[in-house]
Amino acid sequence: MKKLILLITVSLISISISAQNQDTEYDYYQSELADFKINEILHYPISNLTNNEIINNLKVKVNSDLNTLSSILLNYKFSEQLHLKAKEQSRLQMRMMEMADSFYEQKKLIFLEYAGGISPTYGIKEDMFKDKKVIILRMGGTCIIDEIAYNEKRMYSIFNERMKKNIQNY
Repeated sequence: MKKLILLITVSLISISISAQNQDTEYDYYQSELADFKINEILHYPISNLTNNEIINNLKVKVNSDLNTLSSILLNYKFSEQLHLKAKEQSRLQMRMMEMADSFYEQKKLIFLEYAGGISPTYGIKEDMFKDKKVIILRMGGTCIIDEIAYNEKRMYSIFNERMKKNIQNY
């Protein structure tokens, strides 16, 4: 009888551990998939953005085409470290609005979310805004709001406000 109880107990523990392993692997898959989707959007190049002397000089200065969300965010976030002038920062902000316009025109309704704090969230969430399905890119963040985090949040806000305006107007 003791052997039977021991055998049943070991079997139940084994099944429980196996189920937890599968859950962990599925969670890992979901995390990797979200990371892939976020990066796909962040690195999606837009070709019809406005160029001018300031942007062209800035492209050379930062060695980037400044035609993806990630390139604009990165260079604006670290604008102090890159010694960007106010007019260069302003052009990056305008470029971010153009990116929102372009994503809207392509029917890619996206919001960027700074999800900082003790346990920042990184992933994708779907939601509704003005009866339209939108994708929210939860970009993580930190609980410390320094100049870099402030710049990042500012650019998210610029992008989101422009996207909201586009959605509301059409």
